Amino acid sequence: MEWARIPVSPTLFISGPSQRQRETVNEQRNRDRELAERIELVARPVIAAMGLELVEVVYHGGYGRGILRLTIDKSGGVGHEDCAAVTRVVGTQLDVEDVVPSAYTLEVSSPGLDRRLRRPEEYRKYEGRLAKIKTARQVLVGRLGGVAQDDLVVKLETGQEQRIPLRDVVEARLMVEMGVANARARG
Repeated sequence: MEWARIPVSPTLFISGPSQRQRETVNEQRNRDRELAERIELVARPVIAAMGLELVEVVYHGGYGRGILRLTIDKSGGVGHEDCAAVTRVVGTQLDVEDVVPSAYTLEVSSPGLDRRLRRPEEYRKYEGRLAKIKTARQVLVGRLGGVAQDDLVVKLETGQEQRIPLRDVVEARLMVEMGVANARARG
């Protein structure tokens, strides 16, 4: 008896992450968020004492070495020296207080000219500046008109004012305007 040889190609099954993997990712995100909050409690007063503002703290843990990103700002802009000083001082303070439980890389930077806006006080601070605002349903470009109650006010190019509930803002960023960018660069 002879067996027929039929070529068989391998079967490939592709699937997304399992329920357990999704839970693990969400748990890691929650741990990272909680750690970022603890780091902020230590870093904010240290950075304020240096005459700087802590804009954002982001921590990404995971396997091996974590990454801690601090975004700082000050009137007139942040220089390389500011970032280096914050790295030394805050890094030492975090190590002394043993806030981060494992090895990590500390990155310190400025928010940039096209900085992301998150809090009502930032919308107020940059009132009159051109911004791009994304919601789940639309993307708007206009001048920030401040915050009224729980709404972001945006003045569109057409001259109309539009109110966007803050809870609906997915992302808001300043847009670079050459006249404004050049004025900031001159100090």
